Amino acid sequence: MLLLVSCVFIVLMANTVFFDKLDALYPWQGNLSFIISLSLLLFSLIIFVMFVLNILLPVKIVVLVMLLIAAMVDYYGVVLGVLIDKTMIQNIVETNFAEAQEIVNLGLFSRIIFMAILPAALLLLIQVKRTTWQQRLRQQVLSITAIMMLIPILIAPFSAQYTSFFRLHKELRYYTNPLYPIYSALDYLAEQIVSVNTKEFRTLTTKISKSSSTLKPKLMILVVGEAVRADHLTLNGYPRDTTPNMSKQVGLINFSQVSSCGTSTAVSVPCMFSFFGRDDFTVSEAKSTQNILDVLAASSVRVSWRDNNSSSKGVADRLAYQSYRRSEVNTLCDVECRDVGMLVNLQQYIDQQTQDTLIVLHQMGNHGPAYFKRYPADFEFFTPACESAELSECSKHEIVNAYDNAIRYTDHFLAEVIKLLQANAAQYNTVMLYVSDHGESLGENGLYLHGMPYAFAPDAQTHVPIISWSSAPYIDIEKTKLHQDHAHSHDAIANTLLSLFEVKVNIADEFKVTPPLFYLKPEGGNK
Repeated sequence: MLLLVSCVFIVLMANTVFFDKLDALYPWQGNLSFIISLSLLLFSLIIFVMFVLNILLPVKIVVLVMLLIAAMVDYYGVVLGVLIDKTMIQNIVETNFAEAQEIVNLGLFSRIIFMAILPAALLLLIQVKRTTWQQRLRQQVLSITAIMMLIPILIAPFSAQYTSFFRLHKELRYYTNPLYPIYSALDYLAEQIVSVNTKEFRTLTTKISKSSSTLKPKLMILVVGEAVRADHLTLNGYPRDTTPNMSKQVGLINFSQVSSCGTSTAVSVPCMFSFFGRDDFTVSEAKSTQNILDVLAASSVRVSWRDNNSSSKGVADRLAYQSYRRSEVNTLCDVECRDVGMLVNLQQYIDQQTQDTLIVLHQMGNHGPAYFKRYPADFEFFTPACESAELSECSKHEIVNAYDNAIRYTDHFLAEVIKLLQANAAQYNTVMLYVSDHGESLGENGLYLHGMPYAFAPDAQTHVPIISWSSAPYIDIEKTKLHQDHAHSHDAIANTLLSLFEVKVNIADEFKVTPPLFYLKPEGGNK
């Protein structure tokens, strides 16, 4: 009885997003019978999960856990339009304390209290007859059997509708609360177990060779941006002045039509440095496979990674790595440590190098929802700016103001990177490459942040900028500019790095080779 009542509550109160999406596809008028059948199917699947859990756990714990999961998923779905899939589970697992603080707020606690704690307290007043584990097992096996017999009965009268529903509207399963989040968590857990226990490190290249057509060694700074969408850059036609420095930078190349590999840092960062390409990429495979930075390091390029974000997501596990999230390392910290702090003492590191060098700088950038924390006070150009991590407290105009201010700070950061490279242009052929990992939704169609499943993610989350500047004579800037507005993707990053450092590899045929972003001059431009 307790499980049945709590399941009804979850279906009716925690699945409003699912039913809103369903109503848009199947209006109640004319589809009432099918919607009732689908609602009962959702109830049956949720109660099935609860019966299974009740074999292992006492009924009151099952009720409390399911209500808590449903309340949290409902909050992020209703307020931010965020889906909890396997990628989002990975983001949750890999998040740090500072990031977690930004997404845990009073709104979430209120939802938990009113949709989980209070209902659970009332439901738990219902007397439950004590049973042995064997009795509970027998009872739940019978209940599970009954549910399995009921499901075909619910589907049979509407077989035609269900056929088209499952074939044409697969995305609706993402909104079944808490079914899909539970499935995603189990899928992620299984993937991690398999990855840890069975996969050996895989080397893709059978031969690595490096040449140099230039008289000077190469120095490249690769900036991995965070949550910057291409359509909010002045360089791409945005009416606001968000890139004042880059807009007047001589020799800049702006790749305006770039698609990201994923919609989250956990996917996009390892994907852009892998050889797989978006279509074949999996996080578990990437963790145990040689990436482009591994190849460059093996070819005698000095590679290092400085990080002001959560981590390199496994990309730099075998490289020189340093976090700049702490004031002990990053000397430019106020409410948080600033991206510009990664440049402090970087010249000293460069002075110690005698070979080709690649430095990766992983930004905090425009990480949401606390966009106002991503820039110092003197960079608050657009006002009023949202000064809360709870975006529901701010207007869309205020949210966009804070987001655009953060982009202006990234513009300042990139200008400082270019200044550093210009100061080293006499000794090195210098290159700056900026790549945003994914975009960001700012309230369009009720969506905020990022992380939507790629298949139906909006352009705001997948259309990202790539910007470059160089003093290197071997890069054919004019020819490259002729193609800067063509369609590109993160898939080009690996081959671009190989090309810029003049590294040749023999790689397995199964890996697609996406052409590099740049055209190079013959003989290194020395003729």
